[in-house]
Amino acid sequence: MAKTKPVRLTTNGIIEAYSKVRPRLKLTIKKLDRSTVSIEGSAKALEFLGRFIVAHSQADPDDCGKGLSPNGAGSAWFTKESTLGFYLHRLPCRGNLPVERRAVSLRRGASSGQDGN
Repeated sequence: MAKTKPVRLTTNGIIEAYSKVRPRLKLTIKKLDRSTVSIEGSAKALEFLGRFIVAHSQADPDDCGKGLSPNGAGSAWFTKESTLGFYLHRLPCRGNLPVERRAVSLRRGASSGQDGN
């Protein structure tokens, strides 16, 4: 029997796979207090988030940033109560934009660092 290379899912692959789950998966991310962020969701929604993070950790080395926002790209994954999104930045960074510029793009809802992998 021939050995097959394990398939590595991309963040877009995770989004595609989990977008078929019904009822729709939703996360609530908000500030709990001065130093704590609350991330709430069903077991399946938290599984989606975990697999999204793992997929990003294994992504193309030139694609070091990925994020979802309740007010921009990825808003379908958030409840109305969400006040925060998230931005993942894997180090070392070989991307062209410094993280500060990527974060500004994310806040503005631009697609920089949010699509592709």
